Amino acid sequence: MEVFQAFGQGMMSGTDSWKEVISQDIVFTGPVDQVNGLEAFGKLNESFMPMIRGNEMKQAMETGNFVITQLEMDVAMPSGKTIKLEMSEWYEIEDGKIKSIKVYYDAEEFRKEMA
Repeated sequence: MEVFQAFGQGMMSGTDSWKEVISQDIVFTGPVDQVNGLEAFGKLNESFMPMIRGNEMKQAMETGNFVITQLEMDVAMPSGKTIKLEMSEWYEIEDGKIKSIKVYYDAEEFRKEMA
């Protein structure tokens, strides 16, 4: 849970401190994007993080080497509309680093707004 919390705090701080808890060969899988490696994951976050207008963590639980979350995220779209995404995230942590992140949400409205 400490690694997950350090990642979240780093992402919200606007600094690169989150990179300290990410594996060089991280695998990110989501409904819209899939990337491999720290550099590609960083570029993905550079484009997505400015779109976030707020989030509410509903719950986070740790089981084995996973942290699993349920949250709501408000995302500003290029059209000016803000959409709410209900998400579940699975963080796999190994040797003090996040090895993989799998994000699940209904991407229909997101894709429609990005078209």
